[in-house]
This record gives sequence, structure tokens and C-alpha cells, in this order.
Amino acid sequence: MLCAAEPSTCDPSQSGSCFFCGAKQSSGSNFEFSLSGESEGYVAASLSTDTTAGGNDPTYICANDNGVIKFFSALLDNDVLTVTTLAVTNVKGSVNGNKIQCTFSATIPAASVSRRSLSIRAQSFSLSVSTGAFNSTSDSLGSPTAKVQTDVINIANSTSTITNLINTTTTAAAATETTAATATTRTTAAATTRTTAAATTSTVPPLETPVSSAGCGISMLCAAEPSTCDPSQSGSCFFCGAKQSSGSNFEFSLSGESEGYVAASLSTDTTAGGNDPTYICANDNGVIKFFSALLDNDVLTVTTLAVTNVKGSVNGNNIQCTFSATIPAASVSRRSLSIRAQRFSMSVSTGAFNSTSDSLGSPTAKIQTNVIDIANSNATIDNLVNTATTTATPTTSHAVTLQQSFMQALLVTVGVLGLAML
Repeated sequence: MLCAAEPSTCDPSQSGSCFFCGAKQSSGSNFEFSLSGESEGYVAASLSTDTTAGGNDPTYICANDNGVIKFFSALLDNDVLTVTTLAVTNVKGSVNGNKIQCTFSATIPAASVSRRSLSIRAQSFSLSVSTGAFNSTSDSLGSPTAKVQTDVINIANSTSTITNLINTTTTAAAATETTAATATTRTTAAATTRTTAAATTSTVPPLETPVSSAGCGISMLCAAEPSTCDPSQSGSCFFCGAKQSSGSNFEFSLSGESEGYVAASLSTDTTAGGNDPTYICANDNGVIKFFSALLDNDVLTVTTLAVTNVKGSVNGNNIQCTFSATIPAASVSRRSLSIRAQRFSMSVSTGAFNSTSDSLGSPTAKIQTNVIDIANSNATIDNLVNTATTTATPTTSHAVTLQQSFMQALLVTVGVLGLAML
């Protein structure tokens, strides 16, 4: 584990005021972080490509919400934190007086776009630990004050020597990992009540206009069954539209008939599965509940994917939703990320949903396309489920317009910190 601390002798498992951040690479761009510090508001860890915090730096924030942890992910720019969705899972945390501690897993963004592999590109960052004020009523985050600011280092290299540029003291990587004592928090029952899965959204704003096929073949790639499906009209059909906004960022619209859920999956081949990213709109007693998940061997495992701007509606068995997603790269090659991210097979499926347990049944495919460039709005799509060809229908209308973001915050209210501060 790479460790940044102030003072350099800081052991966050012991009493006393100090600031600490540990980073341990699990695979590629995936890291496990541990964070500790003294604050009445929040402690935060930021990653920057230079030694000046800001410039839309990804930031991970553990706030003291009346004695329990509330987690935010955000972008830091000019001392302003803008809450947004970053790829974060496995959050745990505790508050003991003014001492805030948390652990989490994060897929960190690539530091630059080059011909090196993603795992290498993602490692060169300056790491900072900061504190700031937090208003638990409005969820507002004050400007951060840095306590640790390192030089640019390979954060996957646990033996890196770290210089805290705030006071120029050198903190060497600890030779041994420490074992943290169990921190005192509120009762487990209280913490459990406040825990929400990071990859689910329990409240989704309604669609103001229904999903539509307007724009298919012009501004939006459309997969539909039957091929004449217009989800804005009555009648049973299945539909998924994909519109590239920039690079790997796409706007999706999804519609289908189900008593449980409808889902859209992306696969690098024509066989759904193999940890395929999946976006799920479920009927939760007449309102939409949104999940992101990985599909493998007909099993959906809920996880955090980069999704924002979710809206949805339920009308009888008709489920519709729109969302924005940053899709993963289909492969690692020397082409740019925007090109690599486009080659997918797209599927639309349905399944059962238990609103009491949030359990998702195995999906049944209604549409399974060939591997296509999903950024190409006029691509010809073959539905391999029934071998019927659905071609994008040209029209002079504009594509369906997504509404403004409802999910500006990834608010992960976390359980009791159950693992050691390393």
C-alpha cells in the first residue's frame, strides 16, 4: 500500500490527530483507498495530474452526517466541489468525535490518453488529503483545505517516497501494514438504516416526455422489436436508442413491457454475459428504480457504473427510462478511447424484480444485435433473437431529448467501518 500521511509518523488506528490516505492497487485502474482525518465536516482525497489541486480533479469525500458517514464523489475545480458520479464501490466508514475514517474502492480515471496501457496511464497522480465544512441539512460542501499534497507519483508503486508539499516533510512508505482497532460508531442498526447500495437509485424523477423513435437513423442508433416499434405510441414493443454525446459518453433511451424490469446490456461479442455492463430500469410499485450491474452467466451483480441523468416512468407494464452513461472501453489497443468504446453488441432484456429484497431475476433477451459501432446512428442492426433485421428508420425529427441531471450526487450512506485502516 502507498501511504501519504501528516505527520509522517501518523498511524490512524491510534489516538491523536493526524491525516492519512492509503492507496492499494487491486487490478489495472482499480484501487482500494483508506482515508482518515480530523474534521467537524468532512475529509477528502483528491487525485490530480499536477501538484495544484483543481482542474476537475476526481475527489472522494467522507462527511460527518450527525455521527455517521455520508459519502460523496465530486470534481474539484477552483476550490469548488461539484458532486458527480464516479466509479466507487465498497464504501465503509465511521465517526468517532471529530475523527472521520472511511475505506472505499474506486476505478480511477486515466491520467492521459496515450499509447500506453490503461493500467499504466491511470497511475501518475498527485494525491491530496483535505478537510472542509459540511452542512448535513443541505448536503453542501465547503471549500477544501489541504493537509497533505504530494508530488506526482505512481500511486500503484507502494514503495514511492512521498513529499508533502504543504510543509515539505518527507513521508516514506511504511514498511509494514498497521492493524486498526475497531472504531466506535453509532449502533449497527442505525447505520444499516442509512445504508443504500451505491449502484442503485431509489428515487428517479419522472420522464416529462415518453421515449420516442424520433431521430433514429439521423442522430440516434436504434434497436427495436418489432422494427416498426415507436415507444411513444401505444402497443407492446422493445426499444433501445443510443446517442453519442462525446467520446465514450452516450445518452440512452430504453422502453419495454415487463412486470419486473427492462435492461440494456453491452457486450464485445454476440453472447450476453462475461461481466457485460448492464443498465436496469425496474418497476418498483409503479415508479422506476434504477440499477447498474454486471451480467455474467445469466446472473446480474449490482455494481457501480458511471451513470447520470436518470429519468423514468411506469405505465401499467410499460417501463421507460433515459440515462447518460460513460461506457467502458471494448478493448485496449492503440486507437483512441472514443473509437475503442464504440464496438459493442447491444441487447434489451426483461426479468423479474422483487421490490422487497431488490433481487433481480435472470434476464430474457428480446433484442440481441450484432457487434456494431454504436456511435454510428445509421448502422444496420440484426436482431439475432429472431433473425429479423431492424434498420434505423430515417426521419426529419430530432432525437429524444434527455432532461437535466437528477443524480448530481452519488450519495452512498455507508455502514460501520468493518475493515482495518491499513
